[in-house]
Amino acid sequence: MEVHVTDVQRFELELEFVQSLANPQYLTFLGQRGYFKEKTFVNYLKYLQYWKTKEYSHFLKYPQCLHFLDLLQSEHFRRELSNAQCSKFIEEQQLLHWHLYTKKRMQHHIMAEKQSSNQTVKQQPLKNQ
Repeated sequence: MEVHVTDVQRFELELEFVQSLANPQYLTFLGQRGYFKEKTFVNYLKYLQYWKTKEYSHFLKYPQCLHFLDLLQSEHFRRELSNAQCSKFIEEQQLLHWHLYTKKRMQHHIMAEKQSSNQTVKQQPLKNQ
């Protein structure tokens, strides 16, 4: 039975799937169920590389999924994902990255605001008294 999928539906399904690759637990699920051993599935992962182009990547809410898509091109990485400890390690590294990124981003934002306010103060003319 063939199912007809519109271009919009296909786009939405592939977008959702690509973004799910940012979830290490989901990757372990796929690995433990043997999906990464199926040639058709591995070819599908290769096909999904088009999401890395500028035309499509701006739709992604979780851009780190593209890094995992790259890693999934490696047979060794796919094999390791069936191990729950590997998934746990990846998840911990992801959380650490987000924590440090947020902290650095906030520091950068504060410094930019300070510089902006300093420039505003310097540009104000002095009042004659």
